[in-house]
Amino acid sequence: MLEDNLIKLGFSPSEIKVYMFLINTGSNYAGKISSGTKLNRTNVYEALERLRSKGLVASIIKNKMRCFEAEKPESLVYFAKQKEEEYGDIKKRLTKDIKSIKDIYTTDRPSLEATIFVGKKGLRMLFEEILETSKVISLIAAELQFKDFFGPYFELWHKTRIERKIKQRSIFPKRFRNRLKKRKLLEYRFVDDEFTNPTTTIIYGDCCLFIQWSKEPIAIKIQNKEITKSHLNYFDMLWYS
Repeated sequence: MLEDNLIKLGFSPSEIKVYMFLINTGSNYAGKISSGTKLNRTNVYEALERLRSKGLVASIIKNKMRCFEAEKPESLVYFAKQKEEEYGDIKKRLTKDIKSIKDIYTTDRPSLEATIFVGKKGLRMLFEEILETSKVISLIAAELQFKDFFGPYFELWHKTRIERKIKQRSIFPKRFRNRLKKRKLLEYRFVDDEFTNPTTTIIYGDCCLFIQWSKEPIAIKIQNKEITKSHLNYFDMLWYS
């Protein structure tokens, strides 16, 4: 579990091996670290230097030789907090930069009408975009794929949607009538199975999403007012029938 979190914090494989070795064995010389981690001396010294710059490893002199040891475990929390602050600053600067180039980017620039997104990261990017658009969401689903696939992010997404006062309409097969959670700004309608299919359709703003759920899901985003209007008409027909 610790190794997984170190990867998420941006640690390289050699940094993780060296750090975990020091955590498990205590103070050690570079030679011992090299033999214990199966890394060559150059990679060990490079990893140690990066870990020292992160404030996670210290060096001392023993018997006129340099010895390395991991700092107290709480140092990882301090490092993570520092990264969080750095990312916060970067986000602020990016937001400012985006505002300065937005007019240039949109001027006389034809937009792509169809884009394909693959995998969990691609889908999460799309669901974040839906929230950023802040338009009414109309969804047709055959299963509970969003919840099953994303787990905790599903609840976080709805929390953010409610905070931003974004309304949602969802159509499900009748078999889910007693399994869906009541949420603010969310209405359900239920239809016979014959009117649904395995592909999830999401309509928001001028965009339509068609998601084929699988181990590596694929989503097609179409940004076109006329196409979106036609799918919204079909949605409304089911909604009000």
